[in-house]
This record gives sequence, structure tokens and C-alpha cells, in this order.
Amino acid sequence: METDIPLREIMVREVVTGDENLNVREAAKIMKKYDVDSIVVLNDGDPVGIVTQGDIIGELVSKDTTPSTVKLKDIMTTPLVTASPDDRLSDIATKMATEKIRKVPMIENGKLVGIVADVDILSVSSQMNSILEDLIEMNVERDILGTEIEGEEIGQGICEKCGSFSNDLILTDGLMVCESCKEELESEL
Repeated sequence: METDIPLREIMVREVVTGDENLNVREAAKIMKKYDVDSIVVLNDGDPVGIVTQGDIIGELVSKDTTPSTVKLKDIMTTPLVTASPDDRLSDIATKMATEKIRKVPMIENGKLVGIVADVDILSVSSQMNSILEDLIEMNVERDILGTEIEGEEIGQGICEKCGSFSNDLILTDGLMVCESCKEELESEL
């Protein structure tokens, strides 16, 4: 099952890092150079925190603070939540949801060896997405049982004609369809 794979199979091995005494302006330049939205903060080579674009916006931009006057250690999220490359995808996904974090550095033998982001998990979780799609369909079907009125807006779910997700399904000709497919069905009549 896809959710039982070790994190080493999906982790990004090249992690952008910066010393805790680096100022935020320099850190932002590094983040831009490598096209990343976070930087793992190091103290004597050991990971001690993380700074994200959200931290920079929340702590500096929104307060009109000059980035060159603030060090990473002043705004980093710490303690750093980490995992092992041998940990399972399902476990870390649960941990990330519980801790409300989007990135988890991978530590092996005391060294930073990679990082896993929520987008990495989503990219390998097509099976999870398929299960979610089935659950959405089941919930929509349960909600409309016994209340199927032609032309009535049902809510969100998967369009039975085109297969795309829609926030506004409408029961038309016995099918739950999106607005576009409803118009197509009506024009075919």
C-alpha cells in the first residue's frame, strides 16, 4: 500500500539550510535562489529550527520590520519536528496533520539527510486521493437518498458525466452533474 512506504523513497535529499545567525534578508535570497519556501536553521551544523515564507511574512512583512536586522534564530519554529527516513508515510502524514506543519526534516544518525513536505506526500498518494474521491461520492449519495428532485442542487462531489470535482452538483436526468455537464445534457434534449 502506498501509505506504508518509507520516507526515504519520497524525501528530497538536498535541503536548503542556513546558520541561526544568518539574517532573514540573506536567508530569503538563498530561498529565492533555490526556489524553495523554507530553510532549515542550523546551530553548529545541527538542525534546530525551520523558517518558512509564512514566518517571514508573519513576523517581518506584516510588522514592517527590516529583514536585515532579524536573525533566523529570532523567528524560527523550534523545537524542530523531525522524522527518520525509515519512518512510514502514513505515520508522518498523521504527525504533520496533528502538529499542523507542512515540512519535516529527515534525521539519520544525528545528521540532516533530507526533508519531506506535504506536497511530496500528495504526489505519491494517488491511492489516498482515490479513496477520498470514493468517500465524497458515498457521502453525496447518502445525502441525496430519498430526496432526488430533478434540477435540485445537491452540493459538492464528483460529476457523474465528466468525472471532475464540483462544489455545485445538480441532479439532471438521474445523474449528479456539474453546471457545464448540466448545460450539455439540456442542449442534447
